[in-house]
Amino acid sequence: MAQNNQDEIDLGYLFGKISSLFRSFVKLLFLVISFFIKYIIVVVVLIIIGVGLGYYFDKNKTEVFDNELIVIPNFESTQYLYDKVDALTSKLRDNDKDFLQKAFGENYGDLRGLKAEPIVDIFNFASATRERVDLFKALTDKQDIPDYIKDPQNFQYYKYQHITVKIKGKEHSKEIIDSIENYFNDNQHFSEYKEVGQKNTQFRIETSEKMISQIDTILKATSLLEKNKSNSPSVMVNDNSQLNDLFESKERFLYNLLKLNMQKVDEQKIIKVAAVNYNVSDFSGFHISNKVKYPLLLVLLFSGFFFVKYLYKKMKHIAQNDAR
Repeated sequence: MAQNNQDEIDLGYLFGKISSLFRSFVKLLFLVISFFIKYIIVVVVLIIIGVGLGYYFDKNKTEVFDNELIVIPNFESTQYLYDKVDALTSKLRDNDKDFLQKAFGENYGDLRGLKAEPIVDIFNFASATRERVDLFKALTDKQDIPDYIKDPQNFQYYKYQHITVKIKGKEHSKEIIDSIENYFNDNQHFSEYKEVGQKNTQFRIETSEKMISQIDTILKATSLLEKNKSNSPSVMVNDNSQLNDLFESKERFLYNLLKLNMQKVDEQKIIKVAAVNYNVSDFSGFHISNKVKYPLLLVLLFSGFFFVKYLYKKMKHIAQNDAR
């Protein structure tokens, strides 16, 4: 029985507290509504002024857009690319006008920032060669795959890198992006690497084409032998297995030639821009129109003044009662 009485007391106390909180909330709500009714004209005027200010600033402000680049660092230049991005970021932070104007011309002021990150493609990296498969196994044995992916030391193994360039307005985006590409490719050491690499790629293309041509000659001669049932002029193919080997070899050379021609396209520059998306609105953060923001701000400031005044009176009343 005593336990039941205790439970009833606890429930009664709980319901009393809930009722007290509800009454306090209703009282607060009534005070807020009464305040806005009392100053309804002032509030309406502030909203109209805020909407006008918001419209003016929305109309005259210049939005900062993201320009998304996908680039290919050639000739082992991935770390060089990240160093150039860091250097340019530092120049922007320090507002080095002489450097920026020299690099980007009179539109340098529209450049607001840039960031580079790898486009992670573990499958293509690991499956490129047998050596890379073994390397991938060895590296991931020592660290988890997520840690491996995020490790800056491994960025060099990804073919494509993603660069976000923040530019104010849309008018000079292309000119600034072109200037950034020139900035990336201005390096004597890697320019010499590019010259050597292009010559080597062209030589390998020509060699592959010659090998394919030689295989075609052998296959053509074999086809004539089979057709005419006559003596071979210079080449003998003993059985079908040798013929299959020739077809497989040709297929490998054709695939290799395709890769080499793609590589030739990639190697046109030290840092090759593969794709650009200009003037992409940034939706990463919370955005609110100035036509909404300014009216809210003015009403909150007006209400905040009276709220502080109300708190001051309450604290003064409490202090005077305690003093007695």
